[in-house]
Amino acid sequence: MERAERFLRSVSDDYELIVIDDGSSDRTWAIMGELASTRPWLKPLKNERNRGPGFCYRRGIAAASKAYFMAQTVDWAYDIDAFTPYFDELRRHDILQGVRPGEYSLATLRRRSDSFYKGIVSLTNYTLIRALYRLPFDDFQNVTVCPARLAQSLHLESEGSFTNPEVMMKLYWGGASFLQVPVSFHKRGRGKGTGTRVGAIARSIGDILSGWIRWVVLGGYPNRRSGRVTSVSPPG
Repeated sequence: MERAERFLRSVSDDYELIVIDDGSSDRTWAIMGELASTRPWLKPLKNERNRGPGFCYRRGIAAASKAYFMAQTVDWAYDIDAFTPYFDELRRHDILQGVRPGEYSLATLRRRSDSFYKGIVSLTNYTLIRALYRLPFDDFQNVTVCPARLAQSLHLESEGSFTNPEVMMKLYWGGASFLQVPVSFHKRGRGKGTGTRVGAIARSIGDILSGWIRWVVLGGYPNRRSGRVTSVSPPG
């Protein structure tokens, strides 16, 4: 919470932090209540049972009341401080999209993920989405900064980790312009992630394939336009 507060204070004087307890069995909810008692900008939400990343992402979007929405994992997997020099670009682009620097390859998997196994899962996820949907993004699982009104206008359907790519995809199909910003990945320091368990992977692949069949093959998303994706120019 303290790290998030420092970041928010550095970019705005009108902010909120929505934290979702996804059915935790520890003292998460009690701690959030204690913190919220002295932080009026903190909005804790609780799921009565574990609902997964897709549900939480959608709930966070729906609860957002400020002009822009940004989601970050609780284990702080991405260095969102990297966005700070580029917020002025929101005058020229609709959305800032975080991307992990460097090409996807076997040699970079350990640097881009917590482990080689998770890197393989991430590469497979990226390749499948890119091949099926023909989207020109360099990363699909990162941080998206976009106007809350745009995110809230979307009808989101996925339940698993595909929700973030679904947001990007539907904003792109709506004609939005993106600026890709390099955002470094931070390996998990402690705890154990659950996003690459077999069940979570199966749910994500199911969302990817069913969305492709409904929206692309069967034409269930008929008004697909092409947005614009540009990238931050390298220094020099």
